[in-house]
Amino acid sequence: MHLAVTRLVGLTAAMSALALIPVSASANPAPSPEPSASRIMACKVNANNPHWSKRGKSVIYKTRLTCAGSKPAADIRCEGQLAYSVGGGPSVAASSSQIQTVTNTGAEVTYYTPEPGGKKVDWSGSFQGNTTCYFVDGGTVGQDESAVVHVTAR
Repeated sequence: MHLAVTRLVGLTAAMSALALIPVSASANPAPSPEPSASRIMACKVNANNPHWSKRGKSVIYKTRLTCAGSKPAADIRCEGQLAYSVGGGPSVAASSSQIQTVTNTGAEVTYYTPEPGGKKVDWSGSFQGNTTCYFVDGGTVGQDESAVVHVTAR
C-alpha cells in the first residue's frame, strides 16, 4: 500500500513539473484548438448600388458575398442599412440582418436590404447601402458601402 501511494505522489509531482514546461520546449506539443472561421475563410463583401426593384416594388440594394479558404462552409450574418436623404441629413430607410451558409467554392451568395417581405421603401431620393458581415461563430468578415445614387420610385 505504501508503495502505491509513493508512485501516485511521484506521478503527480512529475505531471505538475510537465505542466510548467512551455509548449515550445515540449518534444510533442499539444494540438492547438481549431482556429476560428475568420482565420480559415476569407470573404469579399460587395454592396451593389441601390435601385428600384419592380418585383419587390421598393428601393433595394443587394450585398454579394464570396468566400474561399480551407473551411468548407460558414454561417455568416450580414447586417445592412439603406440610408436616404431627401434634402436633409441622412436617415435609415430600411435595415436587414440575415444569416446564410456560405461555402468556400467562390459561389456568390446574395443578401437583400430591405429583407424580402420586409419594409417597402417606396419614395424617391438619394440612397446608399452599407453592409457589415460577421462569422456567426465570431469575427468580422468585412464591410462595404455602395455609391450614393438617386433612385426614382415607380
